[in-house]
Amino acid sequence: MKLNDVAEVPPRGGFPEDFLWGVAMSAKQAEGAATEDGRGLTVADLQDYNPQDTMKVKGDFTRDQILERLEHPEHYWFPKKQGIDFRHTYREDLALLAELGIKAFRTSICWSRVFPNGDDEKPSDEGIAFYEDLFSEVRRLGLEPIVTIYHDDMPVSLALRFNGFLSRHVVDAYVWYATLMMDRLRMLVRYWIPVNQINLTRVGLSSLGIVRDTVDNLEAAKFQAVHNKFVACARVAEAGRTICPDFKFGSMLADFYQAPATCCPADMVLSTEKNQMTMFFFSDVQFRGEYPGYALRYFEDNGIEIQVEPGDLEVIADNTMDYLALSYYNSNVVSADKNSMAIGDYTLNPYLKANPWGWTVNPDGLYDCLTHYWDRWRKPILIAENGFGQVEQLDANDTVEDDYRVDYIREHLKALRKAIAHGVKVFSYCAWSPLDMVSSGTSEMRKRYGFVYVDLDDMGGGTGERYKKKSFDWYRRVCASNGEEGL
Repeated sequence: MKLNDVAEVPPRGGFPEDFLWGVAMSAKQAEGAATEDGRGLTVADLQDYNPQDTMKVKGDFTRDQILERLEHPEHYWFPKKQGIDFRHTYREDLALLAELGIKAFRTSICWSRVFPNGDDEKPSDEGIAFYEDLFSEVRRLGLEPIVTIYHDDMPVSLALRFNGFLSRHVVDAYVWYATLMMDRLRMLVRYWIPVNQINLTRVGLSSLGIVRDTVDNLEAAKFQAVHNKFVACARVAEAGRTICPDFKFGSMLADFYQAPATCCPADMVLSTEKNQMTMFFFSDVQFRGEYPGYALRYFEDNGIEIQVEPGDLEVIADNTMDYLALSYYNSNVVSADKNSMAIGDYTLNPYLKANPWGWTVNPDGLYDCLTHYWDRWRKPILIAENGFGQVEQLDANDTVEDDYRVDYIREHLKALRKAIAHGVKVFSYCAWSPLDMVSSGTSEMRKRYGFVYVDLDDMGGGTGERYKKKSFDWYRRVCASNGEEGL
């Protein structure tokens, strides 16, 4: 008897028949309408656009900087307050995206549109009604919603009063908000991502709600808030599975997987240890239900004390996540001579080309990391984000000849197809993004990712009209053929 006669061999060169081709976006970058539905302000709303600001990490404000922006908004331009007006254009936009032939639509819910201050006694009926309408329309168009409950848009009130997820009060408020929305959307949504990119803690204000100058040890505070997030996600999964046993919950990572710059043993060790604490740790806890030894050693060696309340470890152990959601854009390497353990401290790979923002393009890196993650966790994988940002303008034919975007996504889909052929279980690919949106990190519009051009500039000028780019028709062929055409 041959092994291949009794064992299931992965498909060669194809995608599963039920593969979910999709797109991904976020409420904080697209919705706008920052004062409608009784919505409160988020920390994302306070990230201003300033073309003179060359800082790589933006939006990690002090308390005084937050208060200044609240008291004197006339001194700033806040692009995310306007977004691309998706709050009002969602029906037309979804109809346009349905032309792509996609099967999945990932977006997020804005916490402060439901609870303006994050912990109000009563939610906003208007805010809930909007999301019920939004996801009803998604379903009507035959799309599978994939919903992120918290996408780095902490209500300002919770950040100022409680330092976000550093507080158990905020954990309780988040679980109440998430449980309410899961209950209201239980007939519409099956796939949930409790928190966006749980390992992306570099900007502690947006990810965790921590106001950095109000804590003594910022690194320790971040890990404490991450622990509280673990508890919050587990409690949400516990509540969600009670509402509907068919709900699926994802642990989402921003891909920071970094190879050693050379075969020097010191580079290889740094690569291993950095991948542990910037990647593996977060999903190890959420998939295995316990803290790994390497993390406990890191905390001990660095004087980090995690305060654990009774029942924390039990709820984490009993409510693990169902799938891995991954955002992958680029890859870098690390050198023991040049780099530290800090997130964002890396070396550019000299073998790769980069876009205008210094993001290196590496499709093979997607294949490589997927094989590592599958071998480590054996959990189904969702590519929650993948795309190419570029400065673009409409041409004389009211389109954009974005062959570079087609090339980028095509090569990454080939790498994804190879991973599937090697046994990695990937159930969906969501391209970032369907429409041009305000950049999450820099709050500019000129960093465009969409299949659809949105006529708005960095200062909010323009008609807001939508125009299909060349990549729109290409991705439509890919989706319609289940990856048989266009690759």
